[in-house]
Formats: sequence, structure tokens, C-alpha cells
Amino acid sequence: MPKYSIKTVATLTGVNPTTIRAWERRYQFIVPSRTESGHRLYSDQDVEKIKWVVDKQKEGLSVSQAIQQLHQAPEPEPTTTKLYDEELKDGLLHALLSFDERTAHDLINRAFNTFSFEKVTKDVIGPLLMEIGSRWENGSITIAHEHFATAFLRARLSTLSLQMPMNPFLPRITCVCAPGEMHEIGLLFVTLYLRQHGYDVIFLGAGFPKEDLSKALHDIDTSCLIFACTLTEHIPNLLEAMDYIQNEHPDLKIGAGGYAVSLERGRFNGSFLGDTPEEWTKWLSTI
Repeated sequence: MPKYSIKTVATLTGVNPTTIRAWERRYQFIVPSRTESGHRLYSDQDVEKIKWVVDKQKEGLSVSQAIQQLHQAPEPEPTTTKLYDEELKDGLLHALLSFDERTAHDLINRAFNTFSFEKVTKDVIGPLLMEIGSRWENGSITIAHEHFATAFLRARLSTLSLQMPMNPFLPRITCVCAPGEMHEIGLLFVTLYLRQHGYDVIFLGAGFPKEDLSKALHDIDTSCLIFACTLTEHIPNLLEAMDYIQNEHPDLKIGAGGYAVSLERGRFNGSFLGDTPEEWTKWLSTI
């Protein structure tokens, strides 16, 4: 499936974009797809073909000889196609869990310099948030690790969100943790998903008293409020807050998600967002 820009292919293969385009025209051994705006997109197989030709050049063959052999050889299998998504994600995870902020910034900058904005948010940051949340839930990392990673990603995402196109026809959504809930990873993931899909999102972060939230909502022109809850001990306060906010703001659509909410989904009826992006999309269609 075509997914790499010519800049990314140049990074992965060591062949500059001008040479790649020249090889395309002269030898036609790779035929990239095109985006609607006309930009080239290359597949994993395209990347492996270019790498194969480069390796043959190192053995002393000319480009034409290498490509002739390529046509006679079995289709090269992808071997390192996960370098700049999974490998960067894994490196970023290691840096954050090692409290290495400088390396984390370097890696996330490298990701955005190599891949498209959409690919980084979908294939690097999204899986990273899921992995950190999962590790915290199973006890393999501490709350200190989660809070450090959350603070780092929150800061970067707040800047990144300004680059995401907003659809003015979609409703504004406010996201906040359940009262007393301090774990923001799940909320960050939902917020990223919403912003990727064009929603204007107000991120309020860690939970606070329902009375203060109600007052804030009078100043926020929002159509929907989404709560996130990770710990089951906060469920009673969450349900109380949802009832309170609904009475104070009867026209507001209220939803809830997160690990704890999933465990007790039967108590949330139509307010439960679901566990997957597909379920979130279905719930959002009811706003």
C-alpha cells in the first residue's frame, strides 16, 4: 500500500529525490501513486526495490545492470519497512520511560521531518499513547512514568493541534477527566482522535469538582462534554458529576469512556463512547 513521500523514501534508502525521479523516468522499475494534489506516494515494495539497486551498485553494477537483474529476480521482500513508524515509536517510548526529554524531543521532531503529519499522529503518537496507557494499567510502569510522558505529550500535542484543520461545521467538544481522576493518557488519545477528524476540542485535563466544571461550561460554547475515567474508584463521582452537569446544562450531550468506564459500561447506557475509534465515530454521529 503506497504510504511514503519521496522525502521519506530518500531518508530510508539514502538516494536523493532527484535521483529517484530520474530512475523512475528512465527505467520505470517503480511507479509511485499520486495523491489528489499530485505528490508521489511509494509502497514498501518500491522502497525495497530502490534499496536492492543501491546494494547492487555497491557490488560494482551499473544502475541499468542492477535493474535488469531486478526484473529477473524474485520480488524483493520488505525487511525494514517499520523503521520510521514503529522504530521511532519504540524509541520515543523508551526515551519517555527513561525520563529523557531531550531525546524524546529529537525523536518526535525527526518523525515530523520524515513523515506526513497524519502518519505521525496515526502511526506514532496514537500507538504510543495506547502503549503507555496499557503499561500503566498492567503495573509495568509507575505513575511517575505516566505523568512524565503525559506532560511531554500534552505539551507537544497542544502545539500540533494548531496545525490540524478544523471543520467549522462540526460541533465543539470539551474533554475532561472524571472528578478526582489524574490520569490523562486516555483523554489525550481521544482528544487527538477528535482533532484528527476536524473537531474543535477544549482539553481541560485532570478532573476537578463538578461545580467548577459547570461554571466553566457556562463560558465555553460547546455542544458535547466527554469524560475520561481510568480508575474504578472514581466511577461514583463520575456518575454524580454527569447527572449534575446534565441538570445544569440540559442541552449538552455527555459521553464517557476509559478503562474504568469500559469495565462498568452497563451503568452508562447511551453515554458510553465505546472501546474503539470505530465505536467513537458511531457515538459522535449522535451529537
